[in-house]
Amino acid sequence: MEYAPYLFPVIGCLIGYSTNYIAVKMLFRPHKPIGIGPFKIQGLLPKRRNDISESIAATVEDELISMKDLTKVLKALDLGPGIDKMVDGFFESSEYNGKSEILGKINTTINAYLHSRVKKSVNANKDELINEFICEIERNVDFKDIIVKNIESYDLDQLEDIVLRVSSKELGYITIIGGVLGFLVGLIQMVFYLGK
Repeated sequence: MEYAPYLFPVIGCLIGYSTNYIAVKMLFRPHKPIGIGPFKIQGLLPKRRNDISESIAATVEDELISMKDLTKVLKALDLGPGIDKMVDGFFESSEYNGKSEILGKINTTINAYLHSRVKKSVNANKDELINEFICEIERNVDFKDIIVKNIESYDLDQLEDIVLRVSSKELGYITIIGGVLGFLVGLIQMVFYLGK
């Protein structure tokens, strides 16, 4: 009796598992290109790091958080208590009291009136202040650029660790599925071989 055909599923399983294991590892390794002559091999993440950073940044900016989202959040904030606290802090500060010897001599009623007017004025114009703040952010802040710089600041081992933390189960399943598919292919080959 010939035993070799019965090894087809086992060999197929080993080949499928091994090739998928190597493929998963090659997402990250090798960090630097290696090879002979024009034939070079490098991990997907190290080789396409800039493209991947740009793509992630664009997705985050376009799909996950936009300036519109930030505007909604800022406009929904109740800034009244914060503004009151800030104005109170200014009027009680040494900066205000130190620079206003004349005001210090003015009647406390006038000082209290001034304090109250500043509070009312700032609170009455808070929407305009928020809009101006948002316009400044739109002019001067590039979320995509910030995200790209942050991703590119990680070294490759840190990026690998992040990806593995997020998707280690799925990458493990890919490796196992390779083994299962290899086993099934080997099983089909065995059946055809023995059916002759």
